[in-house]
Amino acid sequence: MALEEGSTSVPKQRRAKKTYEAILGAAQEILEEQGLEALNSNAIVERAGVTAPVFYRYFRNKHDLLLVLGNRLTDAQNDLYLDALDIFDESNQGFLNMEDRAFRLLSETFDVTKGFVGAYALLVSLRAIPRLSRVRQESNQQMAKLTAKRLRQLRPELGPQEAYDRCRLAIEIGYSAIEMLLEEPRMSRNRVFKQTAAAVMNAYTS
Repeated sequence: MALEEGSTSVPKQRRAKKTYEAILGAAQEILEEQGLEALNSNAIVERAGVTAPVFYRYFRNKHDLLLVLGNRLTDAQNDLYLDALDIFDESNQGFLNMEDRAFRLLSETFDVTKGFVGAYALLVSLRAIPRLSRVRQESNQQMAKLTAKRLRQLRPELGPQEAYDRCRLAIEIGYSAIEMLLEEPRMSRNRVFKQTAAAVMNAYTS
């Protein structure tokens, strides 16, 4: 198991790994049930059934722990995004079925995000806490750079910066819609994602 950003020490032995994951899982449960304000080391160790020294063996503070969770969530989202980069069809058909595929990607990303315990509170932390905000920013920037390269294959008239700007905007639109639906689950998922997919396509093609 590689060192995760945010951990002072990631265990290698099975029992220690189980404890490490129990701490992370306890934090996720608190985030899911009570939100970011309820998350602190005392609450985490009580929920996980470990002592404070055990917690501090792996994390200096709750922000370290949130950093690990933030990276795990964005990695899961990015795996879907990378698999869907064929949204830019390399044949002569150009942006073939782009809006439909953008809709599908939004739906799949929403499902992965919603299935990540404590996701909404975690996303709030990635925007509200300066040390953590770079996780979201760097992730979206990296995906925008990769997408911009594909976009310029179809639209060579676009300069590198304009292509990046369009892709960065499209990604931000998509993730903002996902976060909004997590915040307001009564909204129509299909309606929101259809309109979001159209906005994404407009960012790429207008």
